[in-house]
Amino acid sequence: MVIAIAAILLAVALPSMRDTISRNARDSIQLDLLTSLSLARSQAVTLSVTTSVCHSSNQTSCSNSAGSDWTEGWLVFSDFDSDGVVDSADGDELLQVHPPANDIVAIELLNSSNNTLTNEFVQFNDDGFLNNSTGGAYFKFCDSDNVAANTRAIWVTNTGRASQSIDDGDGVHDDLAGNNMVCP
Repeated sequence: MVIAIAAILLAVALPSMRDTISRNARDSIQLDLLTSLSLARSQAVTLSVTTSVCHSSNQTSCSNSAGSDWTEGWLVFSDFDSDGVVDSADGDELLQVHPPANDIVAIELLNSSNNTLTNEFVQFNDDGFLNNSTGGAYFKFCDSDNVAANTRAIWVTNTGRASQSIDDGDGVHDDLAGNNMVCP
């Protein structure tokens, strides 16, 4: 009897636990990236130099390929020649290296038209404004189950301010155009 009750409780709790683990992983990665964007903007203003955040699969150089999954990691660096490439010969300096994340979440960088940003980097000028995108940009976070209600985003406005996406009351977060986000 005790085993049967335990089996029933486990069958009910297991899916909920999987969802909780997935949600916590997404939220943790989202906060890490939000912190990296804030660091980049702050350093751009403080050092009076263009600062970039790029996707990196090897944690030493930018991948510069459109449509890349940012869960492979990213770099924050001073970008003296504003080319979006870490180049020590130009005086570029790594400010932060983020290692690969887990496979529970996929992260995509998009512009305000929901197209992938070319070269896969976000850049802040010495005033802290977004340097390489008109209309802003956003990072879309999709859980492995691709449920729209679990999709989240970090928006980066032209003024360089990064913030988390919001739910307008329908249970699904919106993209920069005000439409419900979908995954993939």
